[in-house]
Amino acid sequence: MRLTSNLEKVGVMISGLRTAIALVIMMATIPALAEDAKTPPLPDPLQNMVAQGAQIRYLGREYGLDGWVTIQNGEEQYFYVTADGQALLLGILFNNKGDAVTLRQINALREKEGPAIDRLAGYTPPPKKEISSTETAAPLIPDMSDPQSVIKSAVKSKAEQLYDAVETSNWVALGAKDAPAIYTFIDPECPHCHDLVEDFRKSGLIEKGLVQIRLIPVGVLSEKSLHEAAYLLASPDPQKDFYNHLDGKPDALLVDRSANTQGVQRNMQVMQDWKLDATPFSVYKDMSGSIKILQGRPANVKELIVQLR
Repeated sequence: MRLTSNLEKVGVMISGLRTAIALVIMMATIPALAEDAKTPPLPDPLQNMVAQGAQIRYLGREYGLDGWVTIQNGEEQYFYVTADGQALLLGILFNNKGDAVTLRQINALREKEGPAIDRLAGYTPPPKKEISSTETAAPLIPDMSDPQSVIKSAVKSKAEQLYDAVETSNWVALGAKDAPAIYTFIDPECPHCHDLVEDFRKSGLIEKGLVQIRLIPVGVLSEKSLHEAAYLLASPDPQKDFYNHLDGKPDALLVDRSANTQGVQRNMQVMQDWKLDATPFSVYKDMSGSIKILQGRPANVKELIVQLR
């Protein structure tokens, strides 16, 4: 499990300097992990991450600090909230002996949740890739502190407003980051969505860097597809996982009933706001900058690429 291996690497890095590098060193011995501790309210900064599709788990309280782990795009981060709730620390918690308290908390979490948490963080991180819009997404409600931006937004065409909405939705990318992008709402259990992605996949256009498909996962067909969509948003390698799903590999998209689905719910809200009632539904800009929409599969993917280039 990569959660553990990452911490072990930290342990190697701090060999000989075990107490100097610790973000938080508490001058006491390790107490027993609190049992059946009530989960405290989620801090606002972490709530924002959850809304963007991150999975989050409570690690428990140690030394008066509530610990949390977030997982998004296969990358985990560890947060600790101070006792007064007024500050948030990012990093790994050590005690005064240099022992990684966070490692013990993660092991306890693994014993409690088993495969679900392992699966989310069990991949080797892919090479640095484009940061998805889920990490920088602007709020759907305009910032009223900037009246000029609100006025500018108000005069945009409906097509421009739709493009803004899909661009700032929660998506994952298939293909090269510098390729022309097509945003497509998909349900993991939608056969027509499978067909659309397979059309591009078999054409070789994605691998040639001629197009990037930005999948906007929703879960409108079933509870299963809702949780599969949530996993896809958090996956460390969404392209590999979705291709395995298309190939019929069992559990390629993990169904975790306890997983956070807020990121997917936000995508579904975008569909509802724009009265989009079917998947797949695609939005893209042609080479002149005009906004185009496509419902269903393209009749000819190569002709569609010509529009993008």
